[in-house]
Amino acid sequence: MKKLSNVTLVKRDYIPSIHTIEVNGVEHWLGHVKDFMKNKQLLDFLPDDNRISMAWVRLEAGEELEPHIHPVESMILLCEGSAESTGDIQAAMDAGDALLVPPGHLHGFKGGHPNGFWGLSIQFDSRGLYEDFTDPWATFHPEQVNTTLGNTVAEQLFSRNEIYMERFDKHKLFALVNRGLLKKTQTKKKFLDCFQVWSDYFQKMVLARATTLNDATFEEITMSHLEEELGHNRDLKNGRVDFEPVFDPILEAASSWFTYKMSTATELEKVVLVHLVVEASATFFYKHIKPVMDGSTTKTHFDVHSVLDDEHVRMGYEFISKCDINDGKPLFEIQNKGWAMLMTVMSRIADLTVYENRASEELTEDECQELVDAPAMV
Repeated sequence: MKKLSNVTLVKRDYIPSIHTIEVNGVEHWLGHVKDFMKNKQLLDFLPDDNRISMAWVRLEAGEELEPHIHPVESMILLCEGSAESTGDIQAAMDAGDALLVPPGHLHGFKGGHPNGFWGLSIQFDSRGLYEDFTDPWATFHPEQVNTTLGNTVAEQLFSRNEIYMERFDKHKLFALVNRGLLKKTQTKKKFLDCFQVWSDYFQKMVLARATTLNDATFEEITMSHLEEELGHNRDLKNGRVDFEPVFDPILEAASSWFTYKMSTATELEKVVLVHLVVEASATFFYKHIKPVMDGSTTKTHFDVHSVLDDEHVRMGYEFISKCDINDGKPLFEIQNKGWAMLMTVMSRIADLTVYENRASEELTEDECQELVDAPAMV
């Protein structure tokens, strides 16, 4: 954790404001947005693994932030003045009120009379909504939201997957990585140790899928996938000299669920789980993680998967597109559960990595204090 050496006052005016944001080529008025991460003192004070993002937000009386959606949970706490919420809920808001917004729900605000309002926009397990100007996490027009999922079961599966993938792309693990968490040697080691657990269970899942195969129609996609993935978990482990096994009950339980489902799911459900969930998630995982691993001994593993997984996703989409599916309910169910379990796996890896990061920092601080307290040698 970065530390300030002195008590420091950060006035609201010290944080720079953004007033507009461009989304899909259209500029939208925000009022005032003052992201805490844009102030040097706050940036130095907040820990690198901070998973709560905060920004001051301001609308003058009569100003409006039009209804929009975010892919992550958001809480807006009114601190001063008054406002009217718009979107899914229209209500008067006063100082002390909080609007809780789940992902994908329309919300907006109008500044109340006579002085508008100041509030705090807070996101959990993510970066700030407008922290990266080139990638704002906002969709401003309801027509941009995919309200019709498609006519066929396959189209509905693919549309649902787009929503799941967008949400996964904002996962807290990647927010931590993008803030430099894995630049520290000990923290990176812990991350790789935890990731090895998932990699091993992924391999067991692929093997279990092949051994439980009972329909020749699925043989080509199943065996081709196995052949291309075989042994990658061992390659990852053998590429390291500092590997230490990790046992964590939550990580074990969530990871092993995927292997277990190979013995209970239908062959088509396996295609959905393996290709539309696991492999689709991998494309985002390696996109975010690969740059941090370029200088490590595991580089080859991450290089291979940054290319291979796109092909494995394509295999699943093409296969499902050719299937005549009458009942989509069981496929939607395993798709939903699969993404939920996958999110749990990655969340646990993130949590264990953060714990290691904090533990290593505390150790360093203690060692430094021992040096400070040590008697001088004469």
